[in-house]
Amino acid sequence: MGFVLTIGVQRIPIEVKYQRNIDPVRDTSGVRAFMDKTVNRASFAILVTQSDTNLVFDPRIIALPLSSLMLMR
Repeated sequence: MGFVLTIGVQRIPIEVKYQRNIDPVRDTSGVRAFMDKTVNRASFAILVTQSDTNLVFDPRIIALPLSSLMLMR
C-alpha cells in the first residue's frame, strides 16, 4: 500500500502504480485488503496510474492518472 489519507473517521487508501501495464488483481491486492477490513472505514480507494486508461476492475477503486492528480488543489 502506498498511503492512507484520513479525513475525520473516513480513510482513503492511495496506491501508486506508475507503470505502463496494470495487473488488476496483483496491483490492487493491497488496497482491496485494506478496504475489506471494516475497522479501516474505507469505502473507496485511489489507484494512481501512469496513463489515462479506463481501468474497471473493482467499482470501489478509482484509477487516476498522475497528471490529473497533479492538477488537483
